[in-house]
Amino acid sequence: MGIGVVLAETRQAAESVIDAFRGLKAQFLVQEFVAEAGGCDVRCLVIGDKVVAAIERQAKAGDFRSNLHRGGSARSVTISAAERAVAIRAATTLGLNVAGVDILRAKRGPLVMEVNASPGLEGVETASDLDIATLMITFIEARLAARPSR
Repeated sequence: MGIGVVLAETRQAAESVIDAFRGLKAQFLVQEFVAEAGGCDVRCLVIGDKVVAAIERQAKAGDFRSNLHRGGSARSVTISAAERAVAIRAATTLGLNVAGVDILRAKRGPLVMEVNASPGLEGVETASDLDIATLMITFIEARLAARPSR
């Protein structure tokens, strides 16, 4: 939801933020800021080995976080074959049957920003006009039916 996400625009600012988190004995993650994304990312909803929905999220004016909980907006979007492959590979690599994979569109290709093992559905269902929860249940039921009986 973008809570606790801080943009450190200089090395000195980054060091200060890191020192503060270390002083609090908090766990933190440092990742590259991709300015060319322009506060926009693509959330791919992966179920099994398919991207069942994709939305483009745009940060509100003056913010870099595209989270809908932070005032960002969303719309359904068509993704490229490369973006689809990256999303499926990210979920598969982490052993997830259901995942929200957040991708940044960069000059060097799609970049995985985050993989959510328990993605929120409201934003993607609203923007895509799909019933993702039912798709998830159908996937689970099919997997259970395919399992050999004991």
